[in-house]
Amino acid sequence: MSVLTDLKKICTHTFENFSLRSLTTFKIGGIAKYVVYPEQAAQLREVFDYCIEKDLDCFVLGAGSNVLADDNGFDGVIICTKKLNQISKISPCRIRAGAGVLLSSIVRFCAAEGLTGLEWAANIPGTIGGAVVMNAGAFHGQISTVVESVTVYTSGKTEILPKSKLFFDYRHSVFTNSKNCVIMEVVLKLKKGSPEQINANIRQNVLARASTQNVGYASAGSVFKRQGKVIPARLIEECGLKGERIGDAMVSPVHSGYIVNLGKATGSQVSALIKKIKERVFNKFHEQLECEIIFLKGENKCKDS
Repeated sequence: MSVLTDLKKICTHTFENFSLRSLTTFKIGGIAKYVVYPEQAAQLREVFDYCIEKDLDCFVLGAGSNVLADDNGFDGVIICTKKLNQISKISPCRIRAGAGVLLSSIVRFCAAEGLTGLEWAANIPGTIGGAVVMNAGAFHGQISTVVESVTVYTSGKTEILPKSKLFFDYRHSVFTNSKNCVIMEVVLKLKKGSPEQINANIRQNVLARASTQNVGYASAGSVFKRQGKVIPARLIEECGLKGERIGDAMVSPVHSGYIVNLGKATGSQVSALIKKIKERVFNKFHEQLECEIIFLKGENKCKDS
């Protein structure tokens, strides 16, 4: 029996030879051998176990907003969490969200319920699962401030991890480099607030993001992590790299912390531009920039290797 047949038995929404360009906000990447869209936690667990049993490369993908996919594609299984999008209120100030719920949806849900603490996430094009993995943040806010617990699955075991076991740091969590577990849902604890003030804060953040980060082309957001007082965008600009191009990959003239796809950029062009930026910044400022984006290549086992 083929892998495709097996996966379709687990999850109806399974596809073969699927373009990664359509799964990432960068609009870059080759062909994924299989893409699976679980609709229930049970399907997610079963697909994950199947990949481990068959020793298949596996990559869990949310909105693909922080990912650079390889031009050669991915010869394995992409588990896309977009259909795990249930959200509910479980107490006056606590909500539960499936791993694939968009941050923007959670922000709207909280605003309608008069819950404050996530206004900074308005218009961030990612899922709650991805946000937890990278401890996403903006406008002096970050997801770690509102996470209460995360339900994860490893082979044969479901576990609820409290915040104390998530080891959050700047753009980092216990999940950042882990390949042997998958996030299923997240519980967030917020505070009661004025709906009027919450919506005003959301509007302010949306306008601020539009004025500074509306780069006009496909991108994966900030390419490099801030490190203490080191602001990558400022160093890149001072190196004269704003607007620098390799093929259709370009340092944004609007925000030099972004690399944009002018239309036909490849992963190799983006990687080459990243290398050039890192070298130029190191030569001038002796600062080693660290990438914030995740590289999707054909070597992401579901288990530690």
